[in-house]
Amino acid sequence: MATQKKGQGIAFKIPDHVEAPAPAAAAEPQADVRPAVPRTGVGMLSRMLSGAAADTEAVSKLNAEIEKLKLQVGEQLIDPRQIVLTRWADRHPDSFSSQAFSELKQEIESAGGNVQPIKVRPMRGATGEQGDGPRFELVYGSRRTRACLELGLPVRAVVDENVDDQTLYVQMQRENRGRSNLSAWEQGVSYHKALNEGLFPSARRLAEQIGLDHSNVAKALRVAELPQEVVGAFRSPVEIQFRWAVALDKAFEQDPDAVLAAARSLAGRSPRPAAAEVFRALTEAVSRKPKAKAKEVTQTFALADGKKGVIRAGKGGAVTVELPRGVLSPARWTAFETALQKVLAELQDAP
Repeated sequence: MATQKKGQGIAFKIPDHVEAPAPAAAAEPQADVRPAVPRTGVGMLSRMLSGAAADTEAVSKLNAEIEKLKLQVGEQLIDPRQIVLTRWADRHPDSFSSQAFSELKQEIESAGGNVQPIKVRPMRGATGEQGDGPRFELVYGSRRTRACLELGLPVRAVVDENVDDQTLYVQMQRENRGRSNLSAWEQGVSYHKALNEGLFPSARRLAEQIGLDHSNVAKALRVAELPQEVVGAFRSPVEIQFRWAVALDKAFEQDPDAVLAAARSLAGRSPRPAAAEVFRALTEAVSRKPKAKAKEVTQTFALADGKKGVIRAGKGGAVTVELPRGVLSPARWTAFETALQKVLAELQDAP
């Protein structure tokens, strides 16, 4: 038996066509991905607007968070129907029909509420179960409260439980000056009320506490002390200016009848004259009134030898004594002066 050699009996089949295996996909290098740079003005503008929109959204979110934090550290949103005015409220109703108030109301409406909070203090005995009833007393912010009330918006407020009456008044006055200051008449009425109720011992002390010069407080008080008929001559008392206070007061003191007559005439005019015209008419009423002419008064008295002397009171009020020629020589002037002084002294001491 023949020995089989290595390799014998092994058959190899070679196909007619052999497909080469597909080469492995080469790993693509990591591309440096960058946003395409706009090549046109429209593209650049679109990209800027997109970025601005993203920034605006971020700012809006931050503002929302800030508002939440504000409310957490003392501010509250309160129904304005739950807020009552303090008894020292100093705004005249005409203040809420002015152009300045209309502009404030529009600003609050566009912002969706008052950005700057008002301040209130809880009313004694008020509870959260009172519904829409009064729960807070206003410290300051009457115009913002009124605007939110008319717009049907909640008012942003700081609630301070530690405000006494005097502190309330001082904060109210200082806040008003930082915003839409009160008219002379409004301030005068407010000062009178505070003094009458004993909040301050004197007008000077009041001026020190609210940070005003005492002369300004005095002028405001003079305006508030004017007779109602004089105030009523103006279309609104808020039109009376500080610089008119002294002149109006002096005119009334000098001739009250003339000033009151002019005030009644002005109040009956239609249309009502402007404030400056009213002021001029009231102060000129005194100067237009004809003054009685002073008369010269004389009195004669008898002297020796049938002669007469004259005592004369002139138009200016000066009194002179006239003696006939030869009655008093220059040598006797000194003696006459001494005697005259003695007589005048005795007359002054006489009952």
